[in-house]
Amino acid sequence: MRQVGECVACLEHVTKVYSTGSVAVTALEDVSVEIRAGEFIAITGPSGSGKSTMMHILGCLDRATSGRVILEGRDISEVTANERARIRNARVGFVFQAFNLLSRFTVQQNVELPLMYAGVGRRERWERARRMIEVVGLGDRADHLPQQLSGGQRQRAAIARALVNDPALIFADEPTGNLDTKTGGQILDLFSELHKQGRTIVIVTHDAEVAARATRRIALRDGRIIRDSGW
Repeated sequence: MRQVGECVACLEHVTKVYSTGSVAVTALEDVSVEIRAGEFIAITGPSGSGKSTMMHILGCLDRATSGRVILEGRDISEVTANERARIRNARVGFVFQAFNLLSRFTVQQNVELPLMYAGVGRRERWERARRMIEVVGLGDRADHLPQQLSGGQRQRAAIARALVNDPALIFADEPTGNLDTKTGGQILDLFSELHKQGRTIVIVTHDAEVAARATRRIALRDGRIIRDSGW
């Protein structure tokens, strides 16, 4: 775990422009932001505000058109796609609204996947994945397939997968969007507990109740930061 308050990731004057034929759409415009270890951040804004684009760039899923992207002190703005994928697997965890679990794999196998891609041996892979499955409260469901789980259990499995490589950052994109209110609240409770344990968590959401769980809120509109509550 990184020292609390240490810079984990930042954008420096980042702009992202998407081109579709002759049409250019600016998703982010001259955005600068710093994420520090131990923060629980909510990135908010209406559809099209640039919040998912910010997550994709910070999380090595996409490349900025201009500006610098720093992850754990390293400038990753110009790294190759393969290197970006390696960094993403090793240092960033993702939790998505749709869970993104492989239907033919058990919970155990799904959680092991990032370790498999990282070349971790079978025994260590199994042990580390099982520990994370226990952390999220799915110890009795490790050998179940995703279709045998409730929505909340699937999201817990996705969270275990995001945690298994001990990432510097965990991104959650509308993590309660497919869940009922009670189950969504339980998932947010889990994120709050992970934050108390020292994890650095960034939730992307348009839901004010979800954002209220965070200790810092960054609001976007039209590709710009219009409010940042600080740390």
